[in-house]
Amino acid sequence: MSYVAVREFTPMIGKDAVLEDRILRTSDVIEKYGAVSRVGKVIGGHRAGDYELYNWYETVAAGASAMDGYSNDPDLKKIFEERALTPVAEMRGPWLGRMLHNSKSTDPRKIVLARDYHMPRKNVAKAMELVPNLQAICDENDVEMGVGVPVIASDHEMMRIIYRFKDLKHWGSATDAVIANPSFSELVDAANELGTLKHSRLIMMVK
Repeated sequence: MSYVAVREFTPMIGKDAVLEDRILRTSDVIEKYGAVSRVGKVIGGHRAGDYELYNWYETVAAGASAMDGYSNDPDLKKIFEERALTPVAEMRGPWLGRMLHNSKSTDPRKIVLARDYHMPRKNVAKAMELVPNLQAICDENDVEMGVGVPVIASDHEMMRIIYRFKDLKHWGSATDAVIANPSFSELVDAANELGTLKHSRLIMMVK
């Protein structure tokens, strides 16, 4: 099991480059305190144009220890001072999620598809029963998959399914193959009995 802290940023018009630089510097600082940190830009779907900062931890204790450390880091304080003097985005978060299922390999993945379901908590266990069959379809197409739910957030009836692809070409070919697979359609129908797809976004990792 692992945990992820997520921060979301909506840039002001014309401020993407400045925002991206600040987020990347923030990510580098947080990594010094034990996080696995990545940065993505939403290139399609819900909140297109936004940036997202993800910090991964093996335990909540590890995340708390990291937060205690980087909160007093002089380089991060400098970034916060820049933000206060020259705002370039609206920030939301962090919120904390817990991964219920996570398949990852050692090769880097450039593209992520995130699909957010409204999932009543009483249905989470039933939804997780569908995961092995979904993972098998992903394995056929070399797609990594993760399933997470909120731990500290404004919405505790959300389930996020994450698909990771090597690049845009891989995303395109794998998506065509999965959509054409009747087993996938059956899984989607079963999932729709348990929850409702609310948002989806395509993310390109910049770190």
